[in-house]
Amino acid sequence: MYLHDAWYVAGWADEFGTAPLRRVFLDEPVVLYRPRDGTIAALADRCPHRLVPLSRGRVVDGALQCGYHGLTFDAGGACTHNPQSDAIPPGARVRAYPVLERDGAVWIWMGEPERADPATIPVFEAFGDAGRFKLASGHVRVAANYQLITDNLLDLSHVEYLHSALRTLGNPREKREVRQDGTTVWSLSWRYGALPNAPMQRYWPAGKPGDTHAHMRWDPPGLMLLKVGMGEVGRPESEARSRVSAHLLTPETATSTHYFWAFRCAADSPEEVASARALGVAAFANEDAPMIESQQANIGPADSLLLDRGLLAADAAAIRARRVIHELLQRRDAEPAPA
Repeated sequence: MYLHDAWYVAGWADEFGTAPLRRVFLDEPVVLYRPRDGTIAALADRCPHRLVPLSRGRVVDGALQCGYHGLTFDAGGACTHNPQSDAIPPGARVRAYPVLERDGAVWIWMGEPERADPATIPVFEAFGDAGRFKLASGHVRVAANYQLITDNLLDLSHVEYLHSALRTLGNPREKREVRQDGTTVWSLSWRYGALPNAPMQRYWPAGKPGDTHAHMRWDPPGLMLLKVGMGEVGRPESEARSRVSAHLLTPETATSTHYFWAFRCAADSPEEVASARALGVAAFANEDAPMIESQQANIGPADSLLLDRGLLAADAAAIRARRVIHELLQRRDAEPAPA
């Protein structure tokens, strides 16, 4: 089951132009494009005439023309032109989704339009201040349920075994903690007296130990912000050198997910941007995705909740997040539909 009344990432802003782009979100096919004013339009990807994908058409004068019989729809989903007649057919309307562009990402609301409040989108430091920072972003389609990816990202212990480039060397003292504030869950970890991993060596001398931290913030339905840092041994965490990344999950189907990721990099360092992109592909596309896809294949189409399995301490944050989703779904089912 999905949380429809929530903001999801539809893609990175530079992915969208006047050519229609089809994506599936929460089992619903959607076509996205830019009208003449440069904004983003998102429509159900079904022409009401024969239910063919509108994404197989083209944008004409800022409106989306069906590639089958030429019916044309504006950004609000209304049919504006019927080449077969001067009359607009009854029912010739397509669902339009609330959508907005913010800090390099395009957000879409899949639920009741009346409930779409942009103020509920969490703040992502990875996106801000375009003058100082540049996003190194990517997108990978993972053939697995989005909650399995959430489990993976909130469990920071898997890094030592799955991600060779991200491993922290040495045998440091370690501390882990889970916190929750309302529907927000944090998975927090610290290592004291550790040597830097390969990416952190860009910011820290390779042979010098330090105190490291990795903190993942999760907001429903699958919006995560990761802060990783390293500082002098014994000094406050606030003095550490850190890097920030976003990990944003949008369910495609029950067994597939759009995984959008981005690192915040210095705007004047193309080398850092290239390095971060390479790290994202190596860690997320080439290591995380195959492991989680093999997990999904073992689970099959059944519900993937980790409630009665052999749990580890590292599963605590993931269980908290799953409980939040469960409670939000129950609350949704108990609410009356908007008038």
